[in-house]
Amino acid sequence: MEQEKVLTGQESLELISRMISKAKRDYQDTGFSALLWGSTITICSLVSFANAYIKIPALDLIWYLPIVAVAVQVYISIRESKRRKLKSHDDNIMGGIWISFGIATFMLSYFVNRYQLDQSAGLFLTLYGIPTFTTGYARHFRPMLFGGLACWIFAILSSFTPYPYIILYLTAAAQLAWFIPGLILRKRYLKANKANV
Repeated sequence: MEQEKVLTGQESLELISRMISKAKRDYQDTGFSALLWGSTITICSLVSFANAYIKIPALDLIWYLPIVAVAVQVYISIRESKRRKLKSHDDNIMGGIWISFGIATFMLSYFVNRYQLDQSAGLFLTLYGIPTFTTGYARHFRPMLFGGLACWIFAILSSFTPYPYIILYLTAAAQLAWFIPGLILRKRYLKANKANV
């Protein structure tokens, strides 16, 4: 029978340090999801704002783009979960919050379209703030925390803003809540991967 090698205190610390480093690297958020949603909502809202003036009915279909983004998100999430060996204790909670957000967004979209609700941007902004703020709070990631707060501020401002300018709050919220935090996460992810090559 082989005898196990007894590690010195220094060797134990080095082993623990390597394991922690590997776990951090394995857990790193790529920032892709935040960039995807920040880009998608920005494009949709800008096209919608422009269409308020040019009035091309086909451009109203731009709001189907998030359905394509959901398909991309699901594909990327499955791929990343296979690659990721470590799962944080709050990953399931965060996943549940974002899935709930997605379902609630689709339901709100249905009701807005079904009952022809105008000035609904404030409702969407309120909804956008919930998972964004929660993620920022849970992960101690201030850019998303502030992004969630910005969504709620824009929601309040939207009640004083006429159409179509209200749509620009969606653009600003998408940038502050998702796109900019996504750029920061992506930069951190690439830096961590480069350092651990």
